[in-house]
Amino acid sequence: MTDHELPPQDKKIPGLVLSAGFFTHVPMPPLTRVDKDAARRALCWMPVLGLLIGIAGGLAGAVIGWLSGTALLGAVVSIVVLQLLLGGMHLDGLADTFDGLAALGSRKKGRDATRALEIMKAPDIGAMGVMALVMVIICQVVALGATSVSSPWFLPVMTGLGTATGRSVILLASRVGIPPARPGGFGALFADITPPAHAVAANLAVMVLAGGVGWWLLGPIAAAGMTISVLAAVVLGWLWCGRIVDQVGGTTGDVFGALAEVCCALTWVGFAITIALAAR
Repeated sequence: MTDHELPPQDKKIPGLVLSAGFFTHVPMPPLTRVDKDAARRALCWMPVLGLLIGIAGGLAGAVIGWLSGTALLGAVVSIVVLQLLLGGMHLDGLADTFDGLAALGSRKKGRDATRALEIMKAPDIGAMGVMALVMVIICQVVALGATSVSSPWFLPVMTGLGTATGRSVILLASRVGIPPARPGGFGALFADITPPAHAVAANLAVMVLAGGVGWWLLGPIAAAGMTISVLAAVVLGWLWCGRIVDQVGGTTGDVFGALAEVCCALTWVGFAITIALAAR
């Protein structure tokens, strides 16, 4: 058995189950060993996992929104259930990333990269991390609530598409050729392993799905707008990832989490604008 070969019992574990085991707090069968093969299989299923947990959170929010008649409350419940399923791990990464990047300030590239990575690894949270959490969560809640003003039952699909987009961007950030910034970290297990073709295909699939859902719900204007929303979130996420790699020398698990949450918020903002335009 080579270093990159899983034991036979672990090979039988479906990729979606592996992904849920790594990236959620939902109880899953334990692995006897964790290596790059398991990480690659888990990452491949990450957009699907995002879609499913987003739908689950959205369903809970839709029920509350329907019972209360308040779209914003439904959005809040959707986000709360979603983060309970995720264990808040991506929000933690968001806060750590902004705290670390704040250490870079306006100094020359790479000058404070080591310090930034140390701050990301620290268990506490700073002012920039708190500010990032507040701003992103507010954007997520308000934008998601706006997507369900006409019907609370829009929440499951909107939530699912947003979380799928956030996870598909991680595939771009983990593609072959982008090194880990901290080789010994847990995030290093998922860095530099996703084939570029698979990363691109996953993002295109989410765009097509968003366009199809938009057409089904509200027609061609919504189809175009939702497709563009996903595309914009992916492009902005990819550009931001490139900037971070330039600053700290690679990616970390915290960076993956920050990308997921920010791109999710961007997608929902785009969806909210799209639905408002389509309803006119």
